[in-house]
Amino acid sequence: MAVSGKRILVLGGARGIGRALCEQLLAQGAMVHVLDSDGAALDWARAAGPKAQAQELDMTDRPAVAALCAAFKAENTRFDGVVVAAAIHGGCPAVAMEDDFIARLLDINLGAHMGFVRDILPLLVDGGRLVGISSNCAEIGIPMESAYAATKAGLERYYEALVIELADRGIRPMVVQVGNVNTGFNETGNVYEGQGSGYTDSAYAKVIAQIDSANGMPPAQVAAAIAKLFSAKNPPFRSLVGINAKKTFWARRLAGTEISLKLLSGVFGLKG
Repeated sequence: MAVSGKRILVLGGARGIGRALCEQLLAQGAMVHVLDSDGAALDWARAAGPKAQAQELDMTDRPAVAALCAAFKAENTRFDGVVVAAAIHGGCPAVAMEDDFIARLLDINLGAHMGFVRDILPLLVDGGRLVGISSNCAEIGIPMESAYAATKAGLERYYEALVIELADRGIRPMVVQVGNVNTGFNETGNVYEGQGSGYTDSAYAKVIAQIDSANGMPPAQVAAAIAKLFSAKNPPFRSLVGINAKKTFWARRLAGTEISLKLLSGVFGLKG
């Protein structure tokens, strides 16, 4: 479907990939409804003109999500496309994870994401498109990011199941698997402060240094790949964006899990 004139909702559109996507969609003539938990960061969308609407929403607030969707229904607002870009990052060795750390990642990146999709699906037009932002760590577990990787792997299986579930309505669920992106995202949620274990502390420092966002691609590159999914006639279920995502995906497919894990340990200079 052509983007111009379509109504697309982007959850997590205040900054980073989400904002870059909203700006590209608006430039292509789409009407964009921007949602984010950071209301102050939505000022750019409020000033973007009549085709942009912005609203603060914490997707973990289930009553608030239900109320917003009820308001959309009452106003007869329907969407041609929905993109869920909202997520949090978190790096910590498995042995040091606190319960709150695990619960927050699971809630925001998986549970609340699924709940939002459930509530928004009745407002997505038949033949519409649903896009979730995934990560190359959904393909293979990045050390020190096991909980984050688990949420992204779970998200991909969820979207895979929806492909057949939603086939009767012609809705196309898709995931966009990205590598490192220069948004500052990878520097957030890294809670480990060291416990005096030589190997663990050293390994954690090496991983965090390698995934530094400054080494990543610009968010506009990811946004362009997502925007194309709304104009492509037969878009793929999984889009790989960035060299890291492509390397990880094909290494897993061609070399298998064991060899891929050894290669990954070498990338980080760790045992494997």
